Amino acid sequence: MTHNYSRFFSLIKQINSTGVALTKEEVIQDFTNGKTNSLKALKHFELQELERRLMERLNNTKTSNDFKNDPRDAQRKAIISDFKSIHRTTNDAIAWAEKYGVNGVKKKFNNYTKSELKLLKLNAEKVKNDYTLSVNKKLI
Repeated sequence: MTHNYSRFFSLIKQINSTGVALTKEEVIQDFTNGKTNSLKALKHFELQELERRLMERLNNTKTSNDFKNDPRDAQRKAIISDFKSIHRTTNDAIAWAEKYGVNGVKKKFNNYTKSELKLLKLNAEKVKNDYTLSVNKKLI
């Protein structure tokens, strides 16, 4: 039996449009507790359950995550801007922030506090400056 994955991808796209950064692999690994990151490995009822959970998450995200009114949004965008200026993607910036964290604390990108985002911004500026210096050395 072949599956139609369009609903799954549509839900991921809708969730990502609210400011959350999800990947297909991340969602599937979380759903299967790390057993797989492939949609093809899911059974039909598992795919339906995953889509139900994504729909639930989308509904919760729309009501509870209004980032336009969040004062931390400008700081998050500034960090992303630093990464984009060195030819990196939004997902690269988010992955970097979640991997390195602040003061030994690692969180999801949208869960950092205002003071933690200030420190992340300073670190992102250092990454940007280091990149610029390395490019300038190569040009000389």
